[in-house]
Amino acid sequence: MGYGRRGHVLSESVTFSAPTRIDLAGGTLDIWPVGLLVPRAATVNAAISLRARATVSPGPRFRVVNQQRGLDLSSTSAETFFRHPFAALAGRLLDYFRPADPVEIRFETTAPPGSGLGGSSSLAMAIAGALNEVTGAGWTIRQLVRIVMDAEVRILRTATGSQDQLAAGLGGTRVHHWVSPEPRSEPLPWLDDGADPLEKRFVLVYTGEAHSSADPNGSMLERIFAGEPSAVRGIEVIAEAAYGMRDALLGRDWERVSEMLDLEWGARRALSEMVTTATIERLSDAMRQAGARAVKVCGAGGGGTMIAIAPPEKRSAVVAAASAAGGQVLEAASDAVGLRREAA
Repeated sequence: MGYGRRGHVLSESVTFSAPTRIDLAGGTLDIWPVGLLVPRAATVNAAISLRARATVSPGPRFRVVNQQRGLDLSSTSAETFFRHPFAALAGRLLDYFRPADPVEIRFETTAPPGSGLGGSSSLAMAIAGALNEVTGAGWTIRQLVRIVMDAEVRILRTATGSQDQLAAGLGGTRVHHWVSPEPRSEPLPWLDDGADPLEKRFVLVYTGEAHSSADPNGSMLERIFAGEPSAVRGIEVIAEAAYGMRDALLGRDWERVSEMLDLEWGARRALSEMVTTATIERLSDAMRQAGARAVKVCGAGGGGTMIAIAPPEKRSAVVAAASAAGGQVLEAASDAVGLRREAA
């Protein structure tokens, strides 16, 4: 059995993958309409090599499989998957793309669960890319970003941003400008004298605590939309940090990058006490004492993954300190490639 499109028979299965990301500055501003509340809004992030992968194959029934979670569900309709927390994304995307014949979706991720690295959006982009191919829908990367965002809103029943989907779709290190009528993504230089900064300066540490973006984001948004002066000033500082981060990367000024990372995290902590935990504070203190210039949590916080920046000569000491304090140091490289079809 194959997939027909314009008279051509496609291969028996199609596999797509997409990167996760680290966010350097400007998170929360990507959640509409927060970015409209400051004079200039942007988010700076970098795609990393902890990729999600999805394979779509013909099958006798609709089926969703993820061996990492022991998930194996099958049904005659996509709606059945809506009620399962680990199959809902696949179900919603199946319902959107509506392949003419039943298909099986097998997926896997390399980021830890609840990592705060945009793993669910990366996975959704991989699934959407594969379904886009097998159905011949022909949507562009930016259209897939919106399709995935809409699917996530239907599942989460709350506002969601687009920085994760854009990083998964486009790859590379970019500043995403939240302007009308649609975001503009500007590539940024990233390599440090030819070396990958993730190997030379940055340290990624998984706290062991899975994060959930709903509570930290919800507490921030409530204060922002209520017009609390301190909350409004907080998102203004986050926006300033994002543009400062952009300028620092354009100028290859790593000391300034550290300052903007620190500024962003300070503003985020002031917006919501939910972004940090005792574990995050313990790991942060340990890494700073070992030589880290700045530390922040990726994503909405409340757990997940932390990112630290240190001078090259101090990086190994920061890695050792994070491990000794109970963190899981993640090995990842920068990823210049976004959503892509993988070889069979």
